[in-house]
Amino acid sequence: MVRPKIFIDEYLLNWGDKLFYPPVRKIKKLAVRPLPWSTILLPNKPSEIRAQLARTTKKSPEVMVKITSKKSAGKGMEVIRNHLDYISRNGKVELEDHEGRTLNNRADLKDFKEDWSQDIPEISQHRETINVMFSMKKGTPTDEVKEAVREYLKEELGGKHEYLFALHTDTDHPHVHVVIKIAPIRKKDKRLNPRKNDLQRWREGFAENLRKLGIDANATPRKTRGVVQQALHQYQIHKLARNAEMSKNAVQLKSISLSADSYTQQTQAWANIASALASSPARSDRALAKDVIAFMSNQPIRHINEANISKNAQRMPISQEKHNDDTPALPRTK
Repeated sequence: MVRPKIFIDEYLLNWGDKLFYPPVRKIKKLAVRPLPWSTILLPNKPSEIRAQLARTTKKSPEVMVKITSKKSAGKGMEVIRNHLDYISRNGKVELEDHEGRTLNNRADLKDFKEDWSQDIPEISQHRETINVMFSMKKGTPTDEVKEAVREYLKEELGGKHEYLFALHTDTDHPHVHVVIKIAPIRKKDKRLNPRKNDLQRWREGFAENLRKLGIDANATPRKTRGVVQQALHQYQIHKLARNAEMSKNAVQLKSISLSADSYTQQTQAWANIASALASSPARSDRALAKDVIAFMSNQPIRHINEANISKNAQRMPISQEKHNDDTPALPRTK
């Protein structure tokens, strides 16, 4: 049965909440934390969701944003100096601060350290800075990566926190190291304490800025993509390399102990989105439905050993509607 467009759009808004966060800029003035699609009254929401679905199903490159700090990181200027030396390669790599000033040599870096030491003790019981890395796939233009990070840091932290960042191109994946002072510039603002949702929001902002620069980029949660492995933390890679247990060129992945039950919400959302798109009068929606079905079939979570799948996993109710353009039947999920 072909359904009206308004029904399809509302269905996408409903199930899009289960898969994606809304675009950062669309809600910046409305709330600090991401809101569901359906709570933001914007005329282009359905088109935004369709664009996100298209990027995800065609497997656009995923950006990475992660906190690289160990427990002892940032606890006083003694360790902060060492990290600044590391990301600047002892003054050989250009650094840029929150005011757009560049540090091009050891003398500039020394002045910056002295400036921060006025507010940060040599040794602290509390973390004074956090270290974050923004990364993109191999082959991405480095200037665009740096520009995307620069613009997002201005949007997210400008006027609130001091920070310093450096672009590294000495690995396959261009990445930017950022050191952020946790204490706010203005006393009325809160100390920085990013959580999982904040990091996802940072990924969204980074990816959106890359797309503005013409770089195909996406930022979806692992569960949305059915991924069952994740990268090792940077400190784990270095520790293992030092212990000669693995080389830096080895596969840097660790398995996540998850069952199909852990992905029930995402699987159901994908299935219902595919069903809605397949019943749309728009040929472009029905074509997108085919892409969604193919994407669902190839998700890593679907290939987990049957022994690891819970016997109590519920079978999702999925419409099996047919169309003149022979839209394929939706896969059953467990």
